[in-house]
Amino acid sequence: MRKISIAVAAVVVLVVTGIVQGQSKTDPTLNKMAAEWAAAYNAKDAAKLAGLYTENAVFMAPNQPMAKGRAAIEAQFKKEFQEGFTNLKLTPMESAISGSQAYEAGTATMTAPGGRTENSKYLVVFTQEGGAWKIKYDINNADQPSPPSK
Repeated sequence: MRKISIAVAAVVVLVVTGIVQGQSKTDPTLNKMAAEWAAAYNAKDAAKLAGLYTENAVFMAPNQPMAKGRAAIEAQFKKEFQEGFTNLKLTPMESAISGSQAYEAGTATMTAPGGRTENSKYLVVFTQEGGAWKIKYDINNADQPSPPSK
């Protein structure tokens, strides 16, 4: 719980810092990472996606338990692909880098099982690991309610 509180505090500091400094709303480095993430998702490459996360990252998908660690995150993506989620498009709205921490907030659109369009929003916290940016926390929420169970 303390680690999550620290991550949330870091995001707040980054947002305030970006506003005070009058930075552009998105960082080109993080935009590139979002494009890489979306390409791996659309290629249904769960292993590549999991490799973009830290070893002990936390992924919080809608209506799912938290996936903790790369292996669990990879399994979560495999499950999504088997269920039929496709055609993901990310739209970063705001992002910033401060030292070895960064964040990105945005919206997403995808084709969900049954062909319906699903809109969502996300927040990702990054950390530098071995000179590369890796995702530490990733949460997304669907805009519409889940379809009824069959």
